[in-house]
Amino acid sequence: MEHQPPKPPDAMEGTSRERTASSDPERKYVNVRRYLENLEHVIETSIQWVVFEPNGESLWATVRSTIENFLFNEWQSGALLGAKPEQAYYVHCDRTTMTQNDLDNGRLVCTIGVAPVHPAEFVIFRIGQWTADRKGESQIPSQGETS
Repeated sequence: MEHQPPKPPDAMEGTSRERTASSDPERKYVNVRRYLENLEHVIETSIQWVVFEPNGESLWATVRSTIENFLFNEWQSGALLGAKPEQAYYVHCDRTTMTQNDLDNGRLVCTIGVAPVHPAEFVIFRIGQWTADRKGESQIPSQGETS
């Protein structure tokens, strides 16, 4: 086992997601952390098509439905805790999750809460995607630019 000297308290390593995952008490269980990372990846991948759509209420409803259908299947398979789907997960993708700046710049933002079976508490994460309304050089996000 390799020994590493302690780091000063103000030292920061890795991405914000890595720091959050390791310091967040709900993610201290490795299997839960892996499951949540997989959920994020699957959801981000499943809505990459939004890059070709205008950012508006119709798109938000379709994205919510896409993510809710996926999470319903997760709940039905026993991966999420709750007697009803409403107790197991939620998906917000509307004006409450995006600023005017997000809308003006073609950024879609969803807030997703899930209750994994263990540790039996809600874990909340945000997913962001560029839409056809994005201003800038490229309309297709490069890898790692989706959240």
